[in-house]
Amino acid sequence: MRIVDLRTITQNSKRPTPNSKGFTLIETIITLVVLSIAAVGVLSVFTAGMKGSANPLIISQATQLAQGEMDQVFGEKAVPGGFGTIASGVCVLTLPGFNCSRAVCYVPSTNLNDITACGAVTNYKHVTVTVTQPVIGSVSVDSLITNY
Repeated sequence: MRIVDLRTITQNSKRPTPNSKGFTLIETIITLVVLSIAAVGVLSVFTAGMKGSANPLIISQATQLAQGEMDQVFGEKAVPGGFGTIASGVCVLTLPGFNCSRAVCYVPSTNLNDITACGAVTNYKHVTVTVTQPVIGSVSVDSLITNY
């Protein structure tokens, strides 16, 4: 039978060995501080993204409103003599919180995108529908309408 001295076991278990593994309290605290700083940086990106998350919905509504007004212009052209009645002004379609206007300009056949010289009557009109909203600014839809 072998006799074991309990004092030797107790003393040896309290001493750290040179190859002991684990983290000290200081190392753990430093790790938590570094991870906290990194987490704040990552979460600030998500916060900034959440602030602008309503904008796509508003932009979509403004775009649909502008396209609907452009469809209204095409409908005005479809009636007999309708090309001459298409004029600049306030949109027919409106939504609360949105302002809509349309600009109509006769353009020359040589440059259909030249809206700087809205003057002489031609068979081509350049129509721009602009919808504005305080959060997103403005959305524009352009089209060319012919008298044919």
